[in-house]
Amino acid sequence: MKKNPKIIYDLFPENSRVLLTGSGKEFVQRIGEDVIRNAVLGVLKGENLRTQTEYLTRSRISQINTALIVLYLHGLMTIDEFSENLSTYASDQLRHAKKTDNAAIWPAQWFLGLTGKSVQNVLKSDHDALTDYISSFENTLQSSIEKSESEFGKLKATMGFIENQKTGQMVELSWKEVLQLTTAIGAQTLTIRGSDKSLYGKLFEKLILGSVLSILGFTRTDPPSNNPNIMKKERLFWLSDSSDNRESDATLLYKAWKMVRFDIGFIGPGNSEISKDKLSRFSAQQNIQGQKTYSKTFIIVDRLPTTGKTEAAANAIGAEIIQMSMKYWPKELAFKLHKTTGIDYPIMHLPDSEISNYLESELSKLNILDFIGNLKLTPTSNSKDY
Repeated sequence: MKKNPKIIYDLFPENSRVLLTGSGKEFVQRIGEDVIRNAVLGVLKGENLRTQTEYLTRSRISQINTALIVLYLHGLMTIDEFSENLSTYASDQLRHAKKTDNAAIWPAQWFLGLTGKSVQNVLKSDHDALTDYISSFENTLQSSIEKSESEFGKLKATMGFIENQKTGQMVELSWKEVLQLTTAIGAQTLTIRGSDKSLYGKLFEKLILGSVLSILGFTRTDPPSNNPNIMKKERLFWLSDSSDNRESDATLLYKAWKMVRFDIGFIGPGNSEISKDKLSRFSAQQNIQGQKTYSKTFIIVDRLPTTGKTEAAANAIGAEIIQMSMKYWPKELAFKLHKTTGIDYPIMHLPDSEISNYLESELSKLNILDFIGNLKLTPTSNSKDY
């Protein structure tokens, strides 16, 4: 047996690892900038973010499935008795991997039929329990192989890569190899679906706020901490600012020392407390560079509950709430911003029939990667469902 605790990691295609962990820019480039841009456009038009990201999730799952197939075939082609020792390779990798290294942990888990949640529930996060688990896992796999052969007969399939046909680099698959590969693919699907909610939330907060504020005519800049003279200027915005111990997702500077602060959350009516919690984090004044500045708060959410409690809380502090479930909500945002900033926004004067084309045209002019900055994506598989 080849002595290498990172065999599975080494076999996983390097350019696909960003789909497991990496920077926001790398992730967008791998998934496809046009795909991400279309998702942003859909949200700006009032479509559900979950609907938009479902296509991204399917793309991500498909690309990782491709990487797993390549990994497995290369393992069969280059390592003697790869399928026979696969469980050992996976368990060795799990024992040596850093807890935060998804690129090493996830593929190893998948070939054992595990996800992050099942490691918590089945193994109780105890790596010493792996030995007993693998024994049961192998017995179950062997039982499935025997049952498949009994019901359908022995399986013999040939797979390889077209460019390798001349050198004879093709491998034969039996029920064992097919079941090992499909086990990994099934576990991978559960993991990715469980991790996407937090991953896309972080990514789209910046993409949507950056896009809508740019379309309204503001220019992205660095926050005051990196640009001391910025507070004397106007029609600028920065993303993910933290000041006065109150964090905002975006800050708009429409006049010198006059600001609008934004908080965005992809939450539904069943979690209204999050909206009220967001409202409690902001005050009308904040201290920047030793000077008190006036700011108004805008909370952007998926949709609000029908109780009216959140609206009442917003009114109490003079905050505005925008629902992304409303068709062409950027137009409503423009009208509400106009009351605060006094600025006239072109979208305010467009009939609804023209807004879709306007948003698409304006969005096509933007470098959406600029909004992501140095965002690090750290997907987790701790979803309740998986």
